[in-house]
Amino acid sequence: MHFLEISDNTVLQTNGIVSNSPEAVKFRRNSSTLRILGAGVIIYGFWSVIKVIAYVVLGIPLYSAADIENLGEITIDFLLAVLAVLMAGDVIVRLIIGIFAWIEGRRQDKRAPGFYLVFTVWEILFCIFSVYSVIAQFLTLSNDTFIEVYVSLFMELTSLVILIEVYIAALSVRRYKKRLAKKLKEMSACS
Repeated sequence: MHFLEISDNTVLQTNGIVSNSPEAVKFRRNSSTLRILGAGVIIYGFWSVIKVIAYVVLGIPLYSAADIENLGEITIDFLLAVLAVLMAGDVIVRLIIGIFAWIEGRRQDKRAPGFYLVFTVWEILFCIFSVYSVIAQFLTLSNDTFIEVYVSLFMELTSLVILIEVYIAALSVRRYKKRLAKKLKEMSACS
């Protein structure tokens, strides 16, 4: 391992940063945040699947009879198939976001591919719509679904906050890694 002195307060290691400067501390904190929240995104990805399984096991209908009274059986089956595909897609996208956020936070020397940030923005927009729909459901609340809507609202808001935190931490870590790579390049050019 080679160590290079950049300034009086920063020591640079060729495969990462070892320092107590405020910038390096913030980088390590954001890297740790990405690792932890990456796991959180994955867990929230499976939340929707667990929720539907719990509905089925507990005998809670996924839809009200009034909503489907004018629909045929084939249409209902089609809508349930579309729901299953959307849920699988959501889980896969959250897995991608969570795994690459964890990789981004774990690797101190290189950046992870940036396409997961596009998925993160997509999920943030999807979560905003989901929070809006839960709030709309809350406004038309009946007494038997009161606790369920509160739990759903809490889970959706938490998921939204986690995704926003992942995006902010990833941008901060990427900016720092870019500056670090630039410093290394300048130092190697001077040598």
